Amino acid sequence: MKTSNNPKVLMLSIGYGGFGGTELGAERLHNWLEDNGVDVVVIASGRSKDIMRVPTFGVWRVFWPLFAYIISVAYACFRDFDVIYARYATYPLFVGVVLKYISGKPLVVSIHGGDIRHGVPLSWLINAFLRRADKVVCYDNIGHINELKRRGIDPLMIPNGVDTRLFKLRKAKSNKNKIIYAGGTRDIKGWFDIISVVNDEVLCRRKDIEFHIYGDGSIGSDDVIFFHSKVAHSDMPSILETGQLFILPSKAEGVPTALLEAMASGMFVIASDLDYTRTVFDKKFLFKPGDVGRMRELIVRFCDDRVGYFKGQDVNNRKIVLNKYSMDVVWQKWKELFICLAKRG
Repeated sequence: MKTSNNPKVLMLSIGYGGFGGTELGAERLHNWLEDNGVDVVVIASGRSKDIMRVPTFGVWRVFWPLFAYIISVAYACFRDFDVIYARYATYPLFVGVVLKYISGKPLVVSIHGGDIRHGVPLSWLINAFLRRADKVVCYDNIGHINELKRRGIDPLMIPNGVDTRLFKLRKAKSNKNKIIYAGGTRDIKGWFDIISVVNDEVLCRRKDIEFHIYGDGSIGSDDVIFFHSKVAHSDMPSILETGQLFILPSKAEGVPTALLEAMASGMFVIASDLDYTRTVFDKKFLFKPGDVGRMRELIVRFCDDRVGYFKGQDVNNRKIVLNKYSMDVVWQKWKELFICLAKRG
């Protein structure tokens, strides 16, 4: 028999599994909660057997809200649950609020990077619906936290979770500086900037560098630059384990999962100067988004003066993740939140 310490959660998510940190995070959170006594039913787009699949027919802004609403209301009519969890404060939020008033169950909503970046009038609509939630959760991104408070919402901070058992310290050093980018091909992730820097004439002449760029495997590789298709998450541990330097050139991020995984693997990191990255890295490891010249300078510094300039960063990176972002530590907070809301409901 279900008890208040084993609540049943109905999760609404645009995507589940596959590619993308937020979608993968939904799958990992679901699996951990299920393994730790929380029954989770997921309504989302994706191919997993673990979800009630929402068809989108390639036009998710139209069909996801429509079918997610139909599926969730039908589920609420015939099955019992304790808490609604809308993962994304856009379309899942809109469906979640309606479902809350139909079912009378408490609603928790998590904010992700794209939710914060919406402009008016969508941001006004999101804000109005957020006020109907029983709890709003966001990452430990000070920019997001301050923006929510400016809107009159006091969020609960729960960081991303990383399975530190999968991401291990790097293997023996190679005679090459293996530099990894894993952000995909969108401009907001810094794709065009990374393409520019890896084709820099100074860097291309060096014999001690290998760039491994994950995003488009159809681009031709050479002896210095290796292009790969998007990487399955199951392959990330082995890829990062052999890397030396991880580059995050994004123009905007919440708390990037791939970055935390690289840190858990003991990789060195250089990154765009963003609300989140400046809280975990010394400013000497950061560059302004789009500053390809500074990015190149830091890559050269890494190759020529790793001991002096980057001393201890790899060890500190892993320590940060172990202490603050370990999966068991972070997702226990989600379990406690769901238990609390279930008792209140």
